[in-house]
Amino acid sequence: MNLRRGLFRLWIVGAALFVLAYASYRYSEYSEIKAEFDDAASKPLASTLATDARLADWVYKKFYSDMPREQFDKKIATENPIIEPKVVAQLKAIITNIDPSRPLDEWSIDELLAYKMYPNIHELGAWPTLYWPGVLREAAIALGIPLAVLALGSSLLWALSGFAVTRQP
Repeated sequence: MNLRRGLFRLWIVGAALFVLAYASYRYSEYSEIKAEFDDAASKPLASTLATDARLADWVYKKFYSDMPREQFDKKIATENPIIEPKVVAQLKAIITNIDPSRPLDEWSIDELLAYKMYPNIHELGAWPTLYWPGVLREAAIALGIPLAVLALGSSLLWALSGFAVTRQP
């Protein structure tokens, strides 16, 4: 019987069960992320700007004030209205400066509108959400605990192997 192989297989099964149990336990808290991305993917990119007059006015005043309003209205009716790197960079700067621990009622109007506007930019793959730090923390817990158990178990087996009786041929 190989004790190391058996314990390693037991660890694999235990780690998989732990990760599944932890993920199912915490899924309800972070299902908002899935809903957020599903919502963004289900509607065309121009829909938020084209249907939200307050957001469109804010974007026009903040980023496109040098453009005639009629031209801007035609622009937001297209599929990818926000592709300019300068505008994307400014939106990213506003979003990354938001402290996610601050309550929503303490956010400025610019922060709220930028967060609402951010999914409409062309770089959806780079869309940061305020939930990601929490998701990364949860993933670290879900994967870190089994890795810590593996390291502890391996070191204990190594230490106990020092007590093994060596057999002479």
